[in-house]
Amino acid sequence: MKERYYSTVEYTDRYGKANKGFEIYSELGKKPTIGDYVDAFKQSGFDVDITDFLNMTFKPKDPANSSFISLRVLRTFKDYTY
Repeated sequence: MKERYYSTVEYTDRYGKANKGFEIYSELGKKPTIGDYVDAFKQSGFDVDITDFLNMTFKPKDPANSSFISLRVLRTFKDYTY
């Protein structure tokens, strides 16, 4: 069994910034880890590495072939209805 979290992420591309929502799944009784975020982004089509641990900023692994510049986690909260 896994717990579900909702995360609001700032998506930055060359045209500007936008907020996107992601569902993060983590182990039962634990908070989401960096790996959980990377897995959720990968399922949505974003192949990323973390570049800033304090601000939770992720950059694409191959910036030349990527359509976005960065993803930054703004907030994450637990879904108690799951």
